[in-house]
Amino acid sequence: MNNWKLMASSILITCASFAQQMDVRIVLSHTVFIVGEPIVVEMSFANNTRDPFIIGDASDDKILIEITRESKYDELDVQNSSPMFPPMQVASGQTFQKNVELDKWFALYDAGKYMIRAIVVKDGMRYETQKKTFDIVPGVPLKEGIQMFVDKQNLQRKFHLVYWMRDQVNRLFLRIEDSPTAQAWDTIDLGALSKVTEPKLDISPKGEVTIIHRSSQESFIRTVIWSMPTSIEIAERNSLADPDVSSTERVRTLYEEMQKEEKKDTSPWWKFW
Repeated sequence: MNNWKLMASSILITCASFAQQMDVRIVLSHTVFIVGEPIVVEMSFANNTRDPFIIGDASDDKILIEITRESKYDELDVQNSSPMFPPMQVASGQTFQKNVELDKWFALYDAGKYMIRAIVVKDGMRYETQKKTFDIVPGVPLKEGIQMFVDKQNLQRKFHLVYWMRDQVNRLFLRIEDSPTAQAWDTIDLGALSKVTEPKLDISPKGEVTIIHRSSQESFIRTVIWSMPTSIEIAERNSLADPDVSSTERVRTLYEEMQKEEKKDTSPWWKFW
């Protein structure tokens, strides 16, 4: 029995030693993403080995990202042929860190639950993180609009205003997709949303898309997007004061100023004799 305990302790010490040689970590920017939203993960590792970690130059060192959907056996293939991590060298005792947009390499188009882990291979040893889960959701629909193009009669662009709670705050998102090409553009986070007032969506024939939504009790956010057949660009984003609240505040200020003037004018006359 003691021999088994000694063997188990030796295995645990060996595993702990291996884990300390390469400290691998991943941090997701959020745990829930809207369909089409950039899915960013921060990947880092500390090279605690005696030798440099090298990608390139015929080295066998590797950094891998594995993503599975729903089932742990349903692994997604990498869709982008360009390297996720460029040639580099991380010296002993140094730390590597990089933000990766996962949707640029993996087909993360559909709503569902996903699991991710990072793997570092060094000198034939495999070091990996615990699997972390994240969800992709369509969001709660609020309003839709369709853009037609004069030069491309067969192209339609659909705009979907949806919202979702993030960090205890409702946020408004703009999902954009083309038909019939099925091209999906990056979903845009338009900011905090107060559902007191319904958002406004205006699409001009020239391609100017304007969204105005209430972000708080006192203000709105106005976002202007240029939507062309082959490009989408945020042209303007600014905060607007609620005209009703602003006028009320101005009236209150004027009233307070008038009261001050009245106090000055109604000072007792006998104090000046």
